[in-house]
Amino acid sequence: MSSTTPPIVRSVIAVAAGVFVGGIAVFGVEALAHAFIPPPPGLDVSDPAAVKAAIATLPTANFLPILLGYIVGPTLGATLAARMAPVRPFVHAGLVGGFFLVGGITNFVNLPHPVWFVALSILAFVLAPLAGTRLAGR
Repeated sequence: MSSTTPPIVRSVIAVAAGVFVGGIAVFGVEALAHAFIPPPPGLDVSDPAAVKAAIATLPTANFLPILLGYIVGPTLGATLAARMAPVRPFVHAGLVGGFFLVGGITNFVNLPHPVWFVALSILAFVLAPLAGTRLAGR
């Protein structure tokens, strides 16, 4: 970005880029996970009731790669936002982490998950800005 770009525009772009890259990373890790640990056969993922029923029966192995995505994605997004931020890198990283936290909570309200998974996921979303800012070297 040009040094003539207003800081507020640079901030918006930094946060948007962080959310985008973080979302792509979560999607990528989850897609890779489903290749190795597929969902139950015959599961119609477009049917919320079927997904709710399936989640209740899934073994821990199905949740671990998703948790990895919830760690990697927001952390990468927060790192990018902190690196691109014109000032206050932690605030930018925090906004990215907050976006994923709200999205995660919405997901957990709509689709019940095991308590351990919810707790660790929320912890990952909260710690992502700290890790991201540190990884950005800012």
